Amino acid sequence: MVLHTFSEHEPVELAQQLIRIPSFLWQESEIGHWIAAWMAERGFSVDLQTVPLRDGRVTHQAIGTLKGDGTKPSLMLCGHTDTSDWNGDVFRRDQWTHDPFGAEIVDGVLYGLGAINMKGGVASILMAAEAVRRSGQPLKGDLIVACVVAETGGGVGALHLIASGLRPNYCIVAEAGNLDVGIISVGYVQGKVRVKGEFKHRVPYINPIEKITKVIRAFGPSYQPLCCREEGGWLRFQTHPLLPGFPAMAVRDISHHQDETTLTFDLRIIPGMTEDSVREDMTALLESIRADDPDFRYELIIPQSEQKPNMPAREATPIDSPLVAQVIAAHERVTGQRPNVGAGHRIGATADTCHFKGVGVQCVEYGPGFIPVWPMVDECIAVEQIVTATKTLALASASLCT
Repeated sequence: MVLHTFSEHEPVELAQQLIRIPSFLWQESEIGHWIAAWMAERGFSVDLQTVPLRDGRVTHQAIGTLKGDGTKPSLMLCGHTDTSDWNGDVFRRDQWTHDPFGAEIVDGVLYGLGAINMKGGVASILMAAEAVRRSGQPLKGDLIVACVVAETGGGVGALHLIASGLRPNYCIVAEAGNLDVGIISVGYVQGKVRVKGEFKHRVPYINPIEKITKVIRAFGPSYQPLCCREEGGWLRFQTHPLLPGFPAMAVRDISHHQDETTLTFDLRIIPGMTEDSVREDMTALLESIRADDPDFRYELIIPQSEQKPNMPAREATPIDSPLVAQVIAAHERVTGQRPNVGAGHRIGATADTCHFKGVGVQCVEYGPGFIPVWPMVDECIAVEQIVTATKTLALASASLCT
């Protein structure tokens, strides 16, 4: 019944409307107000949350609820409204052949900033919940739609939502996972190593640029699987069968000014590793460099900035849980095929699921969009996947909440 309550063009047109509203990281207020109004017009109970940022500014996120009678578990459909931000602008805007905010559809593909990460997913969760509402089936469990801010900023919006006291039993995060059922994700620890040298034009000269190369060599090749300490590496961890090839890391940026050279790193972690354990292991590694080179002076900075927290790694959601079972069954009903279950297409990527799992919420990731490379020029998503995700999420929501 629930699939007959909306037309396939509706989630696609909704995704177009969302793309046309700029919502760079930390600047999501306009889209938050728009989504809040959209849900309120349709009878959702709406909470427009003001999210304080650590630099003194605020942004806004919209949470809508369709109340149940409390006799079944509650379900939250979640997506983030922030899009990628490259120094306040679109990634390589001059190379785009489509208007980043035009939301053009060409040959079944929707183009625009945030199309895949993740306004296609946000449109899917909004229309899925609206389909359940239109069906008129009495809700036994609350159905919540959370359009949170700053996922690409470490999940600040999800953390604010958790701090507000919301604790659904289940959660589906509609990240772009190529319609895979993601029961596990990596986390990340991002930070900086700053090396101090000298600023002069004669010998003896301690060049921090030369010193930082020792750190790069110690870290190893970018995003290649790392060895654990027992096998001669510098990190403590136990490999995870659902996350082959991880942990892995890369140096993402290097800057130099006078007597200081700073590198920024991204370490993708697996369950059992924490920010504290990484800090301890990395400190030991840097101390070993200093033991061999008395002129090596460093500062380790974790997290990368006060405004952006790191994302923890959580264990997999059991595949036999009602949540996972219903998402799989709904996908099979819509597509006629069993979905890929595990880390899936998003292996190596993080999501707000890590924060929700941390407070006891069972989570999966399921959403539209195949990401061939990131960041993307001419970011785009297949229209068909938006429709399929909406149908699957509507069926799963109805099964779990009615």
